[in-house]
Amino acid sequence: MIAKRHLLSVALALATGASATSADTLLDVYELALKNDPQLKAAEATYRADLETEKLSRSALLPQVVGQAYYQDSETDAESKSTNITSGPFGGSNVTIIDQASTTDSETEHYSVSLNQAIFDLPAWFSFKAGKKVTERAEAQLAFDQQALIVRVAEAYFEVLKARENLDASMAEERAAKRQLEQTQQRFDVGLIAITDVHESRAVYDSAVAQRLGFEGSLAIARENLTTLTGAEHGKLWPLSEDFPIEPPVPADRASWVDFALKNNYQLKVTQASSDSAYQTARAKKMEHLPTISGSFSYSKEDMDGSRTFNPVSTFAVPPDSSFETEALRITLEVPLFAGGGISAGRRQAYEQYNAARHNAQLTQRQVVSATRAQHIAVSTDVQTVKARKLNIVSARSALDATEAGYEVGTRNVVDVLNAQRALYAAIRDYSNARYDYVLDMLQLKQNAGTLSPADIHQLNKWLKDAPAASLKSQS
Repeated sequence: MIAKRHLLSVALALATGASATSADTLLDVYELALKNDPQLKAAEATYRADLETEKLSRSALLPQVVGQAYYQDSETDAESKSTNITSGPFGGSNVTIIDQASTTDSETEHYSVSLNQAIFDLPAWFSFKAGKKVTERAEAQLAFDQQALIVRVAEAYFEVLKARENLDASMAEERAAKRQLEQTQQRFDVGLIAITDVHESRAVYDSAVAQRLGFEGSLAIARENLTTLTGAEHGKLWPLSEDFPIEPPVPADRASWVDFALKNNYQLKVTQASSDSAYQTARAKKMEHLPTISGSFSYSKEDMDGSRTFNPVSTFAVPPDSSFETEALRITLEVPLFAGGGISAGRRQAYEQYNAARHNAQLTQRQVVSATRAQHIAVSTDVQTVKARKLNIVSARSALDATEAGYEVGTRNVVDVLNAQRALYAAIRDYSNARYDYVLDMLQLKQNAGTLSPADIHQLNKWLKDAPAASLKSQS
């Protein structure tokens, strides 16, 4: 409920141009992406379309019922000539030619219904089984796309935070370089140091400015990528808490994660279902050489009412009234004798398509195993890297303090101080990047294992703090 109210406030802020003052959580961004991400919407539409494949293939096995009715009003005009031969009074014959015209008016009502049912049709049966595998593939593909959205949202969200923290560190480094340049300039002005120290300080400061501009561009690009995903502008984002636990994957055994992946990875399920569907399609094509048997029943009724008139009038005029009622039951056997080689070509084509799908499934399985192992190694390495990067900050800060003290007493030069400053801020950036790398690598490991779910977004969201991304002014 709280999340829904927050989403509403975001929408209102966007409408009034006040979005820059809002702060979005990872869960907020994920919910917006669920509603607005075109890639997910396309995947959902494809899923719904693929579900119809099974229904279409099943229809060939079910009764086909067709009804027909029509009404016809017709008028027919006809002209004919006839001869009338009579005996004359003196034994001769009289021949009379008679011109006769007739007009027939009729109204016809026709009703019919027919039912056709496949009795023995192996191609249709195996096509139906192929359609069921298409449904399995569609379900696995949608699940994979939903997991991919979780990863894409996390990547876009944390890339913004990473760029923000890199920019903060760069700005702090720039301020420190500027202060060092000012101090060096003052020392040079009173004759305590050589001009080379001023040039060294200015070079470092100019480099810091260029670096800061680069990070500003990276932040702007990261924000654009996030907007592309959600369709909304985002102001501040809740950053990751410093207390977020960096822990090894559970279970720690790499083989267990590979087993998870082989059983649950949705990309692997997609290719396996595609292979199974292609196999059933190949069987259907193979069975097209066999005869098929179908049964049909039809019923029709037709009534005609009308009138017929003759000129001259005939006493033999019969109205065209009629009534027909027909019932027919038929069993049909069809045997494909020769189809120009099309059946054989279709069978060979379907078999090779199955081979391609089968090999793709094997390739995907190997890739999933390799990727799962690689991600497990990456996460395990990230855990140690974060610890090392955190210690590196402490060491770099101590080294800077010692170098500055040595510079004050003349045992170290300005280059040493500048290098120590750059090392400190590089350590700060490396530590920040290592934490976000751990988060994203862990999500990708879960995706490979098929265990990634929205619950992971909710869990991560609990470790965000309600504050703008931390500024590093105090660390300068």
